[in-house]
Amino acid sequence: MKYFILFFFFPLAYSEAQTDSIISSDFKDFINISADYYTSPFRFDSEEWIKFSAIVGITALSTVADKEIKNFSQKNQSGFSNSIFSADKYYYAEFVGASILAFYGYGLIEDNNKIRKLAVKLTEATFLASSITLITKTVIGRARPYMEKNQYYTDPFTFNNDYNSFPSGHTTLVFAYSTVMANEIDNVFWKIGWYSLAGLVGYSRIYHNQHWFSDVLMSGAIGYFSGEFVNSHHSSEKEEAQIKLFPTPNGFALQIVF
Repeated sequence: MKYFILFFFFPLAYSEAQTDSIISSDFKDFINISADYYTSPFRFDSEEWIKFSAIVGITALSTVADKEIKNFSQKNQSGFSNSIFSADKYYYAEFVGASILAFYGYGLIEDNNKIRKLAVKLTEATFLASSITLITKTVIGRARPYMEKNQYYTDPFTFNNDYNSFPSGHTTLVFAYSTVMANEIDNVFWKIGWYSLAGLVGYSRIYHNQHWFSDVLMSGAIGYFSGEFVNSHHSSEKEEAQIKLFPTPNGFALQIVF
């Protein structure tokens, strides 16, 4: 949570009448989208309720495989795998918070509305997804895999970290972030890269025995749909960024133009 709070107060160091107006407008945007997000179930049509029911149903069915996947991930560990599945240590709150601060600060200083709006969207998506995750964790109170209890064991309404497995906070956060970033550029490799990173973090949580497979599955859905909710809200102001590949004396260089 501290990163999102910093997001709003960091730019005040550049306080000018115009800057204050921009920050105020962005904050109102955050509040309006938050209100729409939390009340959106009241506006679901039949298709959206079918999607929601399908996600819940698939997650419930996946719990049957939780123990098998846990055992597989714990039995197949190595130094090489440890390196690959350390992604959850790097792509998490610290990276998300720092990048949002950097994007928003740069957007204000350089008067780059696209970068600033990207920071706003990232904040909205990650905050909203994480808030739903935190509430769900507390209400359900599912035991983490390392507690060596049945995958259906719960201790509802607890703040004990050992019993807040469902859903995965790491996975929710990175899927929300990746969904917004993937939407910025209409390039298949760009999109695959961001979703692959999010998926890698998700499996890393299973690999480290912190979450069940079904935790990660639901978390990916929460993060993805939260990101898409924010993307759709900002769709009318979307300006496509571009990826340019050009030759250099030593090979090729990749340039991203916002």
